[in-house]
Amino acid sequence: MAAAVSLIRPPRRWEALLRKAFKGENFQYDFEYLPEPGPGSLKQASAVIAASLTEEQLKEAENLRLLQVPFAGTDRIDLKLMKKRGIIVSNSHENASSVAEHGMLLLLSLTKNLVNQDKDLRRGLWHGWVARKPNAEARGKTLGIIGLGSIGREMARRAKSFDMRVIGTKADPQKDADKLAGIVDAIHSSAELDSVIKKAHYLFVSVPLSKTTEGLIGESQLQRMKGKYLINVSRGEIVDEGALYAALAKNVLKGAAIDTWYLYPEEGKFAFPSRYPFHELPNVVMTPHAAGFTKESAMRNWLFSFRNIAGFFRDGRAENVVNR
Repeated sequence: MAAAVSLIRPPRRWEALLRKAFKGENFQYDFEYLPEPGPGSLKQASAVIAASLTEEQLKEAENLRLLQVPFAGTDRIDLKLMKKRGIIVSNSHENASSVAEHGMLLLLSLTKNLVNQDKDLRRGLWHGWVARKPNAEARGKTLGIIGLGSIGREMARRAKSFDMRVIGTKADPQKDADKLAGIVDAIHSSAELDSVIKKAHYLFVSVPLSKTTEGLIGESQLQRMKGKYLINVSRGEIVDEGALYAALAKNVLKGAAIDTWYLYPEEGKFAFPSRYPFHELPNVVMTPHAAGFTKESAMRNWLFSFRNIAGFFRDGRAENVVNR
């Protein structure tokens, strides 16, 4: 069997990993690095590693059998169309621990009012013991995780180490229940979102973006979060943008930490991440969609992608298929 693998905008330094992943395979393969794919560049590709494909690229990829996304999000891909074309789409969850680490960073930053304390002390303004302004603790609080998949599971494990109670939602509460045993105190169905919101001090959003989850957290849910915190590391569109801003500006929410946004700049350009001035609010911690992007997680994502393609051409099976 022959495999023509095209990699769209990959880090060149991962080439050694790619060669290692395919070493010893008993089929022919050829790799093509495409910093910016041009017309006809995917015509011979049987596998592509990319975040998504444009309509034009998909039309010309006549021999494509596998699209490997080197991270978790597949919301930019028409999965039904890919299935109709007979193209398998797989993703990677190798950045789950990185996102969860960042999630705990955001949770603790909110709990300890870290950003404001840092900013104020640089101006000579004191919080804490000197000013009789105590911080809070995460210990004993309840974390509600919306989406107990790979990231949610890693977040639960870390929250447990801080002696937190962990509850959450899952589309199928029975699936992977064994993996959640001991780290999640109560698993609810997706339909029980309001129950989780009611019980939680912190709401951690890690569910994938889809037609079902877009706008999942809207004005109704946010108005029931008086005095609570929201942390979003999934996709901005899962939380209603205007309703979130209003809930923070009016201090309905005690605070929010946001890593995934609503507006993104062209590479190298300046841009605020929303149509609303979140950056002016003192109860928001902002990070630039950085949770899953570490040196370590990038290496794991690419290595998994290479090995998954090798396995697919070796025995016809791919892991993490999202369009069955």
